[in-house]
Amino acid sequence: MKYLLAGLLAAMITTPLAAKDFPGFYRMQTQFQAPENKCFEGSRVDPSLSLGGAARMDDCQNVTGQLWIVIPAGQGRYRLSTAFQMPEGKCLEGNKFDRSSALGGAAFLDDCQNVSGQLWKFEPAGNGWYKLKTVFQGNNKCLEGNKFDPASTLGGAAFMDNCQNVSGQLWKFVPAGN
Repeated sequence: MKYLLAGLLAAMITTPLAAKDFPGFYRMQTQFQAPENKCFEGSRVDPSLSLGGAARMDDCQNVTGQLWIVIPAGQGRYRLSTAFQMPEGKCLEGNKFDRSSALGGAAFLDDCQNVSGQLWKFEPAGNGWYKLKTVFQGNNKCLEGNKFDPASTLGGAAFMDNCQNVSGQLWKFVPAGN
């Protein structure tokens, strides 16, 4: 019984239980690029923009595309939007990594819909880090915060990849001065 209670307490500390655990806006960082002060940025899909508007890591700045809000969707799932695109009704889509997919499979902000690619699960990975998974891609695919570089996969756009023990798949929600 003692071990069961300890396990439940540990799960309560590391697992978001409700939206109250994510009030306000956050900057999202990966363990891989946090030391370089890089934050996840959501833009609008537009061929004239960098990477066609795909979500990507960029220098942390005081811009609304880096201010993320966590929207409860029930059953321990969430939608993610930015202060920039939330008024337009846009949510982060965890796309299928495939050349025939939109933006070649990069994650992007699309119209908020009741689709499994916009329903995110936050799997605790310890010390406040999470692996981000979509219902669409299941437990074996995780959001990868890529390095913005022409030599990187998709030029640096974030994408869903096989879940691995890599720092680009470990995400932290950093309160943005709520």
